[in-house]
Amino acid sequence: MQENAGEGARERAARGFDRLDRPGRGLSPWARRVAWSAAEAMLCDEDARGELAPPGAEVCERAVAALDLSLGQASPETRRGFALLAACLELLPLFVIGAFSRMSRLSLDRRLAYLEALESSRSGLLAMLLVAFKVPMCIPAFEEGAEFALTGLDRESTAARRRLPGLRPAAGAPAAPPGEADGGPRAQPTAGGDA
Repeated sequence: MQENAGEGARERAARGFDRLDRPGRGLSPWARRVAWSAAEAMLCDEDARGELAPPGAEVCERAVAALDLSLGQASPETRRGFALLAACLELLPLFVIGAFSRMSRLSLDRRLAYLEALESSRSGLLAMLLVAFKVPMCIPAFEEGAEFALTGLDRESTAARRRLPGLRPAAGAPAAPPGEADGGPRAQPTAGGDA
């Protein structure tokens, strides 16, 4: 019995990575297109003229790739469930906003109106359908680049070290005395001169 267990471990090692250790694709090409068009609508902004401007391709790719990777490491049941959610998101514009088109074929402003209608729906199931895509795609979309700067943090990404402005003297300014830089006690001048 012990030998069989040892051979099983060697066979597993020869096969390579475990299913959970191996990054894979969790979205089919069809579901990836649905996620891309949803990310494009969720992350769009207004330009100087007040018209909708889609985000850069790298932002959408970062968002969809993170969702794809996380689903690739999930169980087959989770991937199938998410495929069903993608189908619902793709086919519900007819019932939510009355558009006779799939979500991925709607114009950017119609897609945005559709996602806003889902978010403000009286049915919690429709709102959760949007949240199922919004949360796992918007978090990675705002973790790097210009989008990360919009969050108000002062670094290039969440993995970069934080810059502390109090520890660096300004350009051309004299360095603070040893006790003052760390908030220690400062020498107070006396009224009568030297003490």
